[in-house]
Amino acid sequence: GASLTALSSCTKEYITNYLPSQTMVYTRVLNDWQGTDNRAYLDLTVAELSDYYVKQGVVTLAISMDNEKTYMTIPATYEGIAYSYDYQAGSVRIYAQDPIVENVFVEVPAKVVIKVSLTDADYVQ
Repeated sequence: GASLTALSSCTKEYITNYLPSQTMVYTRVLNDWQGTDNRAYLDLTVAELSDYYVKQGVVTLAISMDNEKTYMTIPATYEGIAYSYDYQAGSVRIYAQDPIVENVFVEVPAKVVIKVSLTDADYVQ
């Protein structure tokens, strides 16, 4: 006959006291961009971006060029412009530059919608 074997196993319990992701959406227009001809940037004030997210959480950005019909996760290259970002507590800076040639004029979109998402993470050292 068939024998059944009971396997003893250790189970890990995960306690989830985390918040769900938080997402903030910002609309910016052409005049909001600053910088030089070959590297433009946008500064966003993100009050929810605390020191916790800088040191431990996950910060992701997506950008929409078509009024939120579609989004691209940054970093991305769109119509010959490379978009990237960096962040610190309270703010995000988005860069637009030519990915190949350094001294070329960058033509940024007339309107962009930027989605900033903050996600809790279990920090493992």
